[in-house]
Amino acid sequence: MIPKTIVEHDKSGLEMVLDAMDELLEEKFIEGIKSKHHNAYEIEQTTEMVQIYQHRVNIEAKALTRFSERFIRSYATDNNKCFNTAETLFKKIRSTIASLRKIFYKTTPVDYTQLPNGVESPSVFDKSPLGNGEYTPDMFGMDSFPDEVKRLYHAFDTLFSTSSVMLALCHEMIVKEEETRNDIVQLRQIYKESCEELLGAVKAASAFMVSTQELPQNELEELREKAGSDEDERFLKRGYHSCDKQVLTQYLIIKTIKQARNEGLTDIEAYYWRKNHAKALKVRKVVEHFDDVANVKGQADSLSSIVLVEFLKWCGVPESQETQLYAKYFVPKYSVKGKYKPLGWNTISGKRKELKGMGDTDEKLANDFQQRLSAINFD
Repeated sequence: MIPKTIVEHDKSGLEMVLDAMDELLEEKFIEGIKSKHHNAYEIEQTTEMVQIYQHRVNIEAKALTRFSERFIRSYATDNNKCFNTAETLFKKIRSTIASLRKIFYKTTPVDYTQLPNGVESPSVFDKSPLGNGEYTPDMFGMDSFPDEVKRLYHAFDTLFSTSSVMLALCHEMIVKEEETRNDIVQLRQIYKESCEELLGAVKAASAFMVSTQELPQNELEELREKAGSDEDERFLKRGYHSCDKQVLTQYLIIKTIKQARNEGLTDIEAYYWRKNHAKALKVRKVVEHFDDVANVKGQADSLSSIVLVEFLKWCGVPESQETQLYAKYFVPKYSVKGKYKPLGWNTISGKRKELKGMGDTDEKLANDFQQRLSAINFD
């Protein structure tokens, strides 16, 4: 009979391994060593092997801890479209599981019992004395063994401790995920925060700027349409951790563009002023009549750098997005009818830095620009 080493990639698999490692007793360890009749050389080699495992597990532990810090609070996580939380976690602890399998197998006594047809072999985690297998306490304990054995026990103990923490964290994430999915209040907040984070990223603007009239197919968009009025149960709950960030970002872009188009906004305007469509229409009007802005003319038939800095602050977009707003929205739109020459971004950036150095706040600059708009009729 050969014990099986399969660990199911779900919560039950985690629980099985955790249970097997629940308490590493000296008596169990001694039984595991004796069952394979190790000599001193073999024990030293095993110690070296366990230390190599420990290094791999340490790397995985750091990566898993970092992953866990954002996992529950992210509506979508980076993974493939066939998202499965347990599968994802098991991939992240692949070396940990492989190492534990080898150790438990290496300490499992040889068993030549022939199993009846249809009877499945027991798991190595149940068969090994280190786990739930049978063991007989040694009369003299660890003190009767050489230092090589004690060092190996210490290596086992360290590896088991690190692995237990990781497996427990994986188990906790799976349980917490299900609890979160059924807590609609918390789920709404997570969804809202994730949407703001993804649409707030600078790279999200590029998707709006290259979008065509034909919007792409999106699995979350399809899920939303099927959900109808039952948004909480059929969309928020089913969509949680069901796709990656790229799919969620695309869905948010589609949703934002659809809403904006219904109100007469362009796709780029939909991105920059998705929370304030009225502001988007005002910005468009100002750009179309930018030559009517007070003191807009700068040097040598160019636009004023001060006015442009004030305009960007008045637009109300994050400073990290002002470069794209100027280059991708203002310049192309103004150049259609404007009679002055747009400035290069380095000139504008330099003036912005200069004004900030003089103590001008974003609010002051925005208000100063507002005062320049008396000649523009917004009715």
